[in-house]
Amino acid sequence: MKPKYVLVTLLFIVLKTFSQESKKVLFTIDNEPFYTQEFLNVYKKNLKIVDNSKTDIQKYLQLFINYKLKVKEAKFLGLDTIQAFKNELKKYKETLILPYLKDKDVTKKLVKEAYSRLKKEVNVSHILIPLKPSALPKDTVEVYNTLIEARNLIIEGNDFAKIAKRYSKDPTVQQNGGEIGYFTVLQMVYPFENKAFLTPVGQVSMPFKTKFGYHILKVNAIRDSRGEVEVAHIMFKKNNVNAKKLIDSIYNELLNKNGSFSEIAKKVSEDRTSAMNGGKLNKFGSGKMIKNFANVAFSIKNEGDISKPFQTQFGWHIIKLLKKYPLKNFEELKDKLTKEVEKDERSNLIDKSVVKKLFEQYNVVVNNKALQQFEVDDWKTNSEKFKQIILSINGKNIFQQKFINYLKSYIFKSPKEVFINFEEQEVLNYYKEHLEFSNPDFANTYKEFKEGLLIFDLLDKQVWEKAKDSTGLLRYFNLNKSTKYNHKKLSNIKSTVISDYQNYLEIAMVKKLHKKYEVKINKLEKKD
Repeated sequence: MKPKYVLVTLLFIVLKTFSQESKKVLFTIDNEPFYTQEFLNVYKKNLKIVDNSKTDIQKYLQLFINYKLKVKEAKFLGLDTIQAFKNELKKYKETLILPYLKDKDVTKKLVKEAYSRLKKEVNVSHILIPLKPSALPKDTVEVYNTLIEARNLIIEGNDFAKIAKRYSKDPTVQQNGGEIGYFTVLQMVYPFENKAFLTPVGQVSMPFKTKFGYHILKVNAIRDSRGEVEVAHIMFKKNNVNAKKLIDSIYNELLNKNGSFSEIAKKVSEDRTSAMNGGKLNKFGSGKMIKNFANVAFSIKNEGDISKPFQTQFGWHIIKLLKKYPLKNFEELKDKLTKEVEKDERSNLIDKSVVKKLFEQYNVVVNNKALQQFEVDDWKTNSEKFKQIILSINGKNIFQQKFINYLKSYIFKSPKEVFINFEEQEVLNYYKEHLEFSNPDFANTYKEFKEGLLIFDLLDKQVWEKAKDSTGLLRYFNLNKSTKYNHKKLSNIKSTVISDYQNYLEIAMVKKLHKKYEVKINKLEKKD
């Protein structure tokens, strides 16, 4: 078939006109309509990244038509039905969906909370009794009551450290009496951080749960953030019998300015990892370094000054202060905090907020009779009895068998308890399945990737694979040897010739597509 371009009216394309006609059909390919709005969106999106020759809107329209012809051909060849294509598309879709599973308002609130807490450092002591997530209710009650007992003893005036050593199962409690020291936001699991920042100084919290078990904590002190410091150090390990003598000798050498700190560290420091870099360590803040090392580092007032020799659990050290970093302002840290909040345990609050809104938006119906059957019949041995609809979301029915498959991963919990998570998961699944049809922004991005992937596969099949044919490449080279390549040898310019040959094959393919498919352009009248 020869190309047919049926001009409905005279064309004078301007962006204003396109905006006014955005809902109209711009062109058709074999009667399949393509709308002005899609073209306008793509044109505006690519306006800043294409070269000037392609910003002319009429030329860009031709490129857009060629693009859609390639998509049409890829579908005609069934490239969208190949399993490898489906797998790649599914993988991308799962990644693309992630931002749409976040509640921006809740995220902003948590980011502001994180920055507010970042301004402070809290010193905490705690008592921990581990408890598995699968623990029975009676075990939970026992642990809770034990912590209440310990809490009462502390409130009555008993020393926290002594009570911690008696009750806590934290492996470090015998050394530190339960004291964690100073830390700030995003350094502990969120439930622990919450209790630490919300409990008044000197008070002991009620028992609370984290993924490690149940805790009580006491807030010993709160101070303003010290920011971060960058230091270098020289160290002699504790198992070196001459460590104290050696560190004192080095200290005197530094005081007498008989050598640079960096060069001495490279030569003698037994922390060989930092020694190679002149003793320099990565910058750190509270909670990121052992307590006494951090305290000495932050106590040095002036950049370039050195500490007196001091001892840690690792050996003897001298520290040189390289730089102090005060806390950055909110705008400087906002993006970093957002990323950390979204991957932190507090992101569960964001997820819960999304689910809550979906429950309000969807018609979710639970078949309580079908759910109660799990309390009467044994689903593990008589699963064939479970054939009812257990859940409906906007008319989509979910059967008991699907819930049984979900239950198998939670055999130590009651079906009624597990169903809460199952219901939320199914609502989220429904949202993800229908996002393409309910969210234009997602739909456009997903469509662009899908079509781009199809065109990639088409070009791979019709252009790049064919360009590997040495006979075809040689024929193309010989035809253009005198005019285009100035009689150069193919071996000297092979990569250039291959690239040119690929372009030639793609142009030839597009010409064939224009002959194969009927293109009708509905040209728009200029409006005053």
